Amino acid sequence: MNQHVTLPSEVQDFYNAINQYQPEVFIELFSPGASVKDNGKTAEGKEAIAAWGESELFSAKVRFTIMEIEEAGDHIAVTAEMEGEFNKNRVPAPQLFRHEFKVQGGKISTLISTLK
Repeated sequence: MNQHVTLPSEVQDFYNAINQYQPEVFIELFSPGASVKDNGKTAEGKEAIAAWGESELFSAKVRFTIMEIEEAGDHIAVTAEMEGEFNKNRVPAPQLFRHEFKVQGGKISTLISTLK
């Protein structure tokens, strides 16, 4: 983990909400017009992001371990290892994801999730 990059509290809270199974806390971290891009699909707005979070994270009891943090322009990029109750036959092990966050006004405005 890069010790020289400070993880914004909104991003740390994102991982805490997922790891502690708190969907109601998770959705409040996003701005009303936020977007999430994951696996070729885009969820726009809090209602769509809540549905994405339930289907992709909370229903599979996903947990993330942060491996690396880096600044990427006006974004913070986090590499995290994912564990959970999902079909692991279709993804490489370990399951490493790169999450690029843009935080504005104390809320996550953009999240781009890609398999690393």
